[in-house]
Amino acid sequence: FAKTSLWVMVAASLAGALSFAPGFRHWPLSAASVIGGVLFGLGAGVNGGCTFSTLSRLMDGNLALLATVLGWPLGLALGLQFWAHQAITPVAAPATAGLAAINPLFLVLLVWALWEGYRLLRRMRHGGSAGRVFGAHTYTLSAAAALLGLANGGLVLSSGPWSFTGTILCAMDAGTLANCADPLLPWLIFAAAVAGMAGSAWQRGSLVLRAPRLRAVLRHGGAGVVMGVGAALIPGGNEGLILFGIPSFSPHALPAYVGILTGILLALLAMRAAGRTLPTILCEGDICRARL
Repeated sequence: FAKTSLWVMVAASLAGALSFAPGFRHWPLSAASVIGGVLFGLGAGVNGGCTFSTLSRLMDGNLALLATVLGWPLGLALGLQFWAHQAITPVAAPATAGLAAINPLFLVLLVWALWEGYRLLRRMRHGGSAGRVFGAHTYTLSAAAALLGLANGGLVLSSGPWSFTGTILCAMDAGTLANCADPLLPWLIFAAAVAGMAGSAWQRGSLVLRAPRLRAVLRHGGAGVVMGVGAALIPGGNEGLILFGIPSFSPHALPAYVGILTGILLALLAMRAAGRTLPTILCEGDICRARL
């Protein structure tokens, strides 16, 4: 996820250097955003995944995660009650949000992007044909981060910041918490992203429908509600922080993300203390697999 944010930062900074200012907005740091991060992390830990992985596993046929998705808007609605009594609103990020071309940090980032791009291209060349590379069942973490980050950078520059959580917020008329200039566009992007996940599941042959058990439905549904409350307080889920909060240096983004990691850690520690077996994650050669 750190590399994903860096790639978005690269795209936004290059665009800014060419006078194409991204439409970022900044939120002030507040206790609510940090508490929201912890709540989101607690829900994600119990759920077994954040926004990205929830939708991806749902497309793989894990129908219990549909309860998580249905719990999100309920939690968001509860969390929005907090903002109804607050005067905090986002402000437009400076035109140079991200990194200016003359900023030494931008030059360091550009060198990193060139080196990382070279590594990815070299690995792709050794992987064989383009069809074999892009049709691989498992992408390396670096390749997935570059693809996600650059694709999102294109979205930010063409239509503004977008996220799954932001789309739901727009549908709930929470216009101050998300970019809702065009009510239809976020849903079109949402549908395209879900279609991409479904296509990936089909390409990998991982689509296997699994009937949910009641206990799993209740657990995922409750976790989804908690994640929704946290996303409303941040505001935005982990994907919003990764895709445009952190890349634009929004003051609330990094503290909220640390809150998410803290919440996940607390959830895992609590589950281990309760005697529950935690999923095993195996990482080798820039590829990680989880046994859920």
